[in-house]
Amino acid sequence: MSRKYNAKQTRENIIETAIQLFMEKGFEKTSMQDIANTLGISKGGIYHHFKSKEDIIDIVRENKANSVEAQLNKWKETIKEQSAKEELIAILEKNITDQQAHSMDEVFRTQMKSPDFIVSMMKNSIDSSAPAFAQIIKEGIEDGSITTNYPEECAEVFFLLINIWCDPVIFQADPEKSYKRLQFVQEMMKSMGIDIVSDKVIEETADLLKKLYPEAYDQKE
Repeated sequence: MSRKYNAKQTRENIIETAIQLFMEKGFEKTSMQDIANTLGISKGGIYHHFKSKEDIIDIVRENKANSVEAQLNKWKETIKEQSAKEELIAILEKNITDQQAHSMDEVFRTQMKSPDFIVSMMKNSIDSSAPAFAQIIKEGIEDGSITTNYPEECAEVFFLLINIWCDPVIFQADPEKSYKRLQFVQEMMKSMGIDIVSDKVIEETADLLKKLYPEAYDQKE
């Protein structure tokens, strides 16, 4: 008697296998046939669930965006700060150094020239990342460590600037220009009463961008 087909499990297996291959071989060098061969199913079985590699990447990005609140709560459990402001500073610093948080960066960066992918990133920044961030800002307003009148708006603009404007592939920049953009974000947040972008975050973010996008910087130097 044959086993009952589990569409949900098959879909999850395809995503998991695709991610592993994207990370091992690179997105461009991984084919749908590679994914099918690794899973031991037909290529048609892949296309039954996903139209393309880009479709798979979009699902992975959406899943990651939807897990932002869970990730923040996980980090908060390890942070023993006195105020919401200090908590946000610690979260931003932890985000830079957390390897799991950046495990898919190498894969995502191959899609940064796709307008559809960029628009999706912007939407995820507003719909998923910003609300969880804004909630902690509101906690800072309550405990007096943050003074802004615009918690949601500041959170939204912050993520749009960090995820989109500061990306040297989307908006070309050399290391110096990228650094100044990060400093601008720091000053903007400070001027709005949310002084949470530390010098350490700027330094480590600048280093991370150099590591992720060496070809973008090489074009400008």
